[in-house]
Amino acid sequence: MHPQPARSARTRGGATLAALVVAAAGSLVLAGSPAHAGSAPVTYDCVFSSSHSLFTTTATLTAPATAAAGESVDVKLSLADKGPANGPVALPAGSVVPSAKILVSGQAPLTLTAAASNPPIPAKGEIPIPDLTGKLTVAQPGTVTLTPDQLTLDIPSYGLSLSCTLQGTATALHTMTVTPAAGNTTAAVTGISGRPATDTTGARPGDILTLAGTGWNAAAPIGTVELCSLAGTGCSGADLTPDLRVGADGKLAGTVTVGAGAAPGPHRLKITQGSATVSLVLGVLGSRALQVTPGGGGPGTSATVNGASFDPGDQVSVTTLDKDGRPVGGAGLTAPVDARGNFTATLVPAVGAVKIVATEKDGGDAAETPWSGSANGGGSDQTLKVVVSGGALTMSAEPGEVVLSPATVDGTAHDSTGSLRALEVKDFRGTTEGWSLVGTVTDFRNAAGAAIPASQLSWTPQCTVHPGSAAASAVVPGSAGPLSSATAAALCTQAASADPASVTGGHFDAGAALNLRVPEIVQSGEYAAVLRLTLS
Repeated sequence: MHPQPARSARTRGGATLAALVVAAAGSLVLAGSPAHAGSAPVTYDCVFSSSHSLFTTTATLTAPATAAAGESVDVKLSLADKGPANGPVALPAGSVVPSAKILVSGQAPLTLTAAASNPPIPAKGEIPIPDLTGKLTVAQPGTVTLTPDQLTLDIPSYGLSLSCTLQGTATALHTMTVTPAAGNTTAAVTGISGRPATDTTGARPGDILTLAGTGWNAAAPIGTVELCSLAGTGCSGADLTPDLRVGADGKLAGTVTVGAGAAPGPHRLKITQGSATVSLVLGVLGSRALQVTPGGGGPGTSATVNGASFDPGDQVSVTTLDKDGRPVGGAGLTAPVDARGNFTATLVPAVGAVKIVATEKDGGDAAETPWSGSANGGGSDQTLKVVVSGGALTMSAEPGEVVLSPATVDGTAHDSTGSLRALEVKDFRGTTEGWSLVGTVTDFRNAAGAAIPASQLSWTPQCTVHPGSAAASAVVPGSAGPLSSATAAALCTQAASADPASVTGGHFDAGAALNLRVPEIVQSGEYAAVLRLTLS
């Protein structure tokens, strides 16, 4: 079940219901301390409800050229060109809260923020965005790249949020050199027991890691050696046995044995001595495993073999064996293992093959999986099947705004009336789930910020089967009554079925008569609100 786009309504003279669509046209700029800057054109697709708007601008990203591991540095994002374009509803001062996400290589993204500081913004006017700032704590020595990503404009007073997604492949606009922390403390895995010298990225339970480093305190012992999540949390030394020492020259040497309880997956190996900490990326491999697709077939069938948790950087030989364990079908083929321990190979198992085996070149470790081959001749039982694929649950609406009847301020409350644009709901999923279509509405506001509460709007729902269409079960209109900005009111529902052999769904028409109660005394002007319908 998927939420569907909102509907909007509009009144003139007395009040206006209109979708607030804000189009972001700004550029992203990161600026920080005395630093380097990089610029490149970027294009964003800004989406609110079902409206899309593409904008191309220049993003300039500025940040320190160098930083020490663990240091927190200032990052700033500024607009190079004019800001986003507002929609058809004016925005009051201090109503737009901008933020932006910056991708940081090797660690979590950075979110930059700014307080709402915009002046009043007329309909279709430009939305200025102030400088966005934040602090980045660099994790470990190396090279870190900063890349602009999503831009978000929140408008809390209307309960709205505009998301602008970067199109295409983002360009890294800044590269920062991260030096070791104070004392130039470094560490690295230089070898793993039984592996080639180039394989230092993945270890198995029971493997012994050889480590080396510089800049450590020769007068103090190593404190803790822990295995953490890739994000640096959940650290524990329970599954490690360290044997590390520091020489008179400050060089780290020794080993760390990975225990049998170490969970497979990406980790960080964290070494601490006093205030000095070094964190290394380390993958823990699980049991070698094979998966073959399809799992069997007749002569000439092509099979795809996927392997997991093999030694990274190694090569595997993929062969087939007969029922007596003898190779059949020739020498097989070889495939490289990637840095995560995975490989993919495609082969045609020979007639008589009952197993597929993958064997590592270095060390000879292997994993196997069965193959259900069939020979020529013989009988055949054929099972007949047909797959009936379900469709989608969708909602469509007649385009345009809803114009309610005008009202005049004369000391008497007035009813401003109208009807929702025609809606169609199609449920062709072929399930027993049923569906519901509900709505909320924001307060009505004019350009000066005066409001008519959302509760003053009421509706009388209408739901029928679309002419000429069949329905698997009945559709029920919601109760007539006031709407709310916080609690959704039902427009139409189709109940789920408790019979697993039945089906719900069909093609339906939906609508509602609208009535806005305009108070006896209210500021004149054109009012706007957002009526949001959600199908699920």
